[in-house]
Amino acid sequence: MADFFQNGVISTLQKLGQRPLAEIENELLEFSEKQKIVLILPALYSEFETESMGRIIDELAGADYISKFVVSLDRASEEEFIDARQRLSVLPSEVKILWHDGPGIQACLQELKDNDFAIAKQGKGRGVWMAMGYALTDKEVYTLALHDCDILNYRREMLARLVYPVALPSTAHEFSKGYYARFNDKLYGRVTRLFYTPLIRSLKQLRPTGAERFLDYMDSFRYALSGEFAFIRSLAKSVRISASWGLEVSLLSEVFEHTTVARVCQVELAETYHHKHQVLAKGDSDAGLTGMSSDIAGTLFRVLSQGGIRLSKSFFNSLISTYLQMALRAIEQYHALAQLNGLEYNRHDEVEAVESFIGALREAQDAFQEDPLGVPFLSSWVRVRAGIPGFTLRLREAVEADNKV
Repeated sequence: MADFFQNGVISTLQKLGQRPLAEIENELLEFSEKQKIVLILPALYSEFETESMGRIIDELAGADYISKFVVSLDRASEEEFIDARQRLSVLPSEVKILWHDGPGIQACLQELKDNDFAIAKQGKGRGVWMAMGYALTDKEVYTLALHDCDILNYRREMLARLVYPVALPSTAHEFSKGYYARFNDKLYGRVTRLFYTPLIRSLKQLRPTGAERFLDYMDSFRYALSGEFAFIRSLAKSVRISASWGLEVSLLSEVFEHTTVARVCQVELAETYHHKHQVLAKGDSDAGLTGMSSDIAGTLFRVLSQGGIRLSKSFFNSLISTYLQMALRAIEQYHALAQLNGLEYNRHDEVEAVESFIGALREAQDAFQEDPLGVPFLSSWVRVRAGIPGFTLRLREAVEADNKV
């Protein structure tokens, strides 16, 4: 059973005991009758051919408190789009697919580009952003939730627990972040364990003036890089996000800017969580966990810089040295944890991962110093509406037209 200890600056809602799922879902159904709840599912078509997607669809067939399912579908031909739509037809409420390779969304993307909005490359970040824009065209939507489609041990309870703190009127939470432990016979989550957390704590140790509250906030999340979150409408329309692997970091930073930490919580979704594992791709800053960590660091550097923090060459030298010590300390901690629980643990592989992450840090540093602005975040939907009057209406019409194929 989980503990109930609260640390950090945000609320932590642990999983205590086994509250019946039906109780939670009945309350959510009652809330949704007044304020709609939308679930966004970013997916490649290839994921529809996996065991995880079939399980997710089967589980979601019982989530009748979801008012609309918005599926952000990438890399799909017309035949594959039709197949995905058929598979999703078992869901209990309206399903809309944003077919990113279809004519409607392609036209919308071109309109954004013609009006000088950065639209980034095709991928999860842009797909999530477009799906958020579409979901916000329904003025009755209050809560937007999102989770990935590669969860091998998915259960509907994960979604209910994620959404509940935001949908529940009495708690006044505006943002909910999912967390969980990633292990089976060994520990997973290397980017979080050995890169993100040691990096954040290294930054805290260096004490950059003006960033203390932000770094305390970022260090409060038990799984900051999880792909599961829920938030209210006003946040969804105001935040900017990165289209890269820095999506989660950029989102957390935007939430920090647009609400108070008292309205942010993290929720334990499950005792364990399994999804596909990325390869390390050592030495390749554009692929695997190495590419992911480089994007995360670059996004974090730019967020700090935009907050007025001066990131000099000497600062980066100190950061890399401090990070190495923090990461090696983390390896010792996780080695002890694995030994106690009888889990496989290869310290050599963990050290190799840290060495690869140091290379990613240097890549991110060089990219930042060459261009402190970097690839721009995708604009908030408030700005898009102001910059292109009527665009969201055309986006809605495009989705409707594509779904009639």
